[in-house]
Amino acid sequence: MRPQALTQPRNKRAPALGFTMVELIIALSLGVIVLGAAVAYVIREIRTMTGNEIRDSVTRNGRYVGVSLRHDLQRAGIAIESTTSFGTVAVWPGSPGDTLVILHVPYVPNLAPAHSIVPPPGDDNPLPPGGTCGDRCIEVLKDPSVPLEFHVNDLARLQVAGTRRLILIEEIRETSDTSVALEFTAADSILRQPAGLTGGVRLDRYGTYVQKLVPIIYYLDEEEQLIRAHRLNRDGSPAGDVLAYDVEEFGATLVFADGDELERAEPGDEDTSNDCDDIVAVRVRVTVKADRVDPRVNQGQLLKRSYDWTISPRNLRYEKQRL
Repeated sequence: MRPQALTQPRNKRAPALGFTMVELIIALSLGVIVLGAAVAYVIREIRTMTGNEIRDSVTRNGRYVGVSLRHDLQRAGIAIESTTSFGTVAVWPGSPGDTLVILHVPYVPNLAPAHSIVPPPGDDNPLPPGGTCGDRCIEVLKDPSVPLEFHVNDLARLQVAGTRRLILIEEIRETSDTSVALEFTAADSILRQPAGLTGGVRLDRYGTYVQKLVPIIYYLDEEEQLIRAHRLNRDGSPAGDVLAYDVEEFGATLVFADGDELERAEPGDEDTSNDCDDIVAVRVRVTVKADRVDPRVNQGQLLKRSYDWTISPRNLRYEKQRL
């Protein structure tokens, strides 16, 4: 018996392949909705990131300035005590902002030594005008086994008994294995402190020495850049680098032991509580602003943040405790 052939009924069609028009429209519609949501999310995230970038930049600048100030002010007075008329921290007002000066003796890798002078033959004291090697020259002793720490344009402290002056070195000449001549600029004032042999200062044969100093100077320039200088030019002006951009305000005042807060020390007046050796802290106010306006940040207004720090250098506190 032969098996019957399997055949498909004539009235039944094979199923169609692909999507119907309705299915395609639905799929496209869903795809557009999902894509639109994704694009909207990405745009929203980009705007949020832009706003956060502006806020973070302002905050970061402000914090960086604060950290730098705290670090530098803690160096004030290292190996050099303030006197009534000579402070290791100084502030003076100006435009567009105040100027802050910090002085200390360098201590890395070792504390900079105090170099005694090489007096001329004789026993006269104080030395006659011209001192050791000229009106703008001082010959000092040096250790031949140690590299000389002085360089051209270095700031140094000239101590003559109880009198203190600043000098800015413009030339160094080796006079022997154990001595060098330091020639300094003709400035009679450096960083608003007496400089050189001004005021008839004559070198003391037994009580004169020269010691390297490091100045740190903060000031705001005309382009709203906060400058941190750690050296001086030949003319005594500060030379440094930009610490922060877009700084609208840099203000500094001195805090004295009696609680007074003043724009500067006044050692020449009758009040003995506002001298340079009465300073115990520095108050600094800084306003940092964003570098651009964004409609999504601070309601479209330029974002600004103000900071106010009061920093008390440990060496200034120790000075007051010793009194």
